[in-house]
Amino acid sequence: MSTDTLTTKDLAIGTVIATVMAATFSYLSSGLSLIITFVPGLLFSWLAFVQIYRKQVVPPSAASFVPLFFVGLAVQFLHFAEEYSTGFATRFPELYGGVAYSDRLFVSFNMLSYTIFTLACLAAFVKGHRFMLMPVLFFIVYGAIGNAVSHTWWSLQTRSYFPGLMTAQLYWILGPSLLLRLLRSRSTTASVAIPFGFVLVTLLTLCAVK
Repeated sequence: MSTDTLTTKDLAIGTVIATVMAATFSYLSSGLSLIITFVPGLLFSWLAFVQIYRKQVVPPSAASFVPLFFVGLAVQFLHFAEEYSTGFATRFPELYGGVAYSDRLFVSFNMLSYTIFTLACLAAFVKGHRFMLMPVLFFIVYGAIGNAVSHTWWSLQTRSYFPGLMTAQLYWILGPSLLLRLLRSRSTTASVAIPFGFVLVTLLTLCAVK
């Protein structure tokens, strides 16, 4: 596999992808639910993408990254199962002024997302299409790190179990590990993950329906 770093063209295409994703999340959001979770996650994913470009970080080999990424995806399927069976599609949007997501939308959106993450990883690490690191980074930053932070915070806020809590705990280790493998720097990884965590917790707290 090529060890080519991100080009200016990759940065431009990745930015377009991020913009389309942000618009899609905002359109589909019930209340503020996706706007205060997915969109900030996307912003910090893009900032990580820019850091990879700016520092010309050489991506890890497929052999060292793809297996761990797919472990993360496997956990995400378990996480989806926990969310679906415990009413997350109802409680999550209602917490931010929305109405319950329908089963059809909730299942379809998640399955389509996992398909995109899978293909994006293969495109980036097998085919060398580096701009596809953008969806990969979103899965890591929000799908893994964001899920660990948000589900834990929701349970602390409500002082009770919040749907998805148990499987989300696995991402406290997997999320930072995946991000570190891409950014190749502990300080850069911390500069993305820690501020994102603070921003996410702040938004989850301030925007919750009282």
